[in-house]
Amino acid sequence: MRANSLVAIHGLYEGQFDTWTDPQTKLLWLRDLFPHNELNVRVLAYGYSTSDLLEPGGTADGILPSATSFIAALCAVRELSNTSQRPIIFVCHGFGGILLKRALVFSSASQGDHVQHRRSIFVSTHAILFMGTPHNGMSKDAILGLSKHRIRGPSQFSLSLQKSSEVLANITDLFSPLMKHFKISYFWEQRDTRVRSFKGRIVEEISAAPAWQDVDRCGLPANHSDMVKFRNAQDRGYPVVSATLRRHIKTAPEAVSLKWRQEKPMVEDVRSTAQAQSQDIPTVAAETRQAVITTDSKDINEIYAVLRSSSNYFTGRKMYAADMKEAFSAQRSHSMSHRPKIFVVFGLGGSGKTQFCLKYIEDNKSRYDAY
Repeated sequence: MRANSLVAIHGLYEGQFDTWTDPQTKLLWLRDLFPHNELNVRVLAYGYSTSDLLEPGGTADGILPSATSFIAALCAVRELSNTSQRPIIFVCHGFGGILLKRALVFSSASQGDHVQHRRSIFVSTHAILFMGTPHNGMSKDAILGLSKHRIRGPSQFSLSLQKSSEVLANITDLFSPLMKHFKISYFWEQRDTRVRSFKGRIVEEISAAPAWQDVDRCGLPANHSDMVKFRNAQDRGYPVVSATLRRHIKTAPEAVSLKWRQEKPMVEDVRSTAQAQSQDIPTVAAETRQAVITTDSKDINEIYAVLRSSSNYFTGRKMYAADMKEAFSAQRSHSMSHRPKIFVVFGLGGSGKTQFCLKYIEDNKSRYDAY
């Protein structure tokens, strides 16, 4: 059986090893229970600092820096062991799943000739087990209950993980088009967590297991912390988790090998395009500037750099889009022509403001000189 890598990513409130370790027996199931030698699997437990994210007053935009650091660290380990194309299966607990989603988006977008090593993580990923990941956020009561700073309260970052969070919605929008490339399994907790004054589900089923097509779903008879801790081969949901991992380990080598064969032509196209552009830049730039000066055409888009695409699932808002287009197209007096036009879009968090603007940009990019 060809080798695979199993990469475990912990959440915010437990560390690199204690997340996966039963506190009574001290059994670290990834090492002591799962038959990694028999299945020829290398197990890696990724660890990262959560103190900056959980400190009160901390920033709410800490996901991307953490995601880029994760990709860099994993690339380094694989390059140094000459295993850059080895299939990967991820096991993520809680926020670890959010971190992975953002990391895979970052990896998939790395198509330049000098950053192909980053894209290797996306290409090599075969399957993901999301275990108690708050895809749609957590309740404020759960966040307050888990906060380690009882007096000063939760951090700004923790509060950005609430239900209807625009941060989480944006990550989901970016990750959704990539889902078809992976085998995905959702697991959720079926027992309450008791911590301080809080009693309930840290991540509810509707958040841990969104209703996506062609995705495995299973509840585990444990609370949020215990759902990734097992004492023996029959404990709680271990048989289901183990069977899921075995299934993915069996199919990963062939599937990832095919992805790498499909990746090679694309890499060559990117490289040849970059070389052609580098050779033609002086001539093209001169001709483009001349075209802008000498033509009245409104179908020129000299600069277009929007780092996000609208979600494939965004529909509607056509009436508002027409209003915006009309507002930006309206003729104005000469005295006002030098002033920028402004259109204010407002609404509740999660109501679709960002998606509306991204969709408008995509539909109207040929009407402006730059975006």
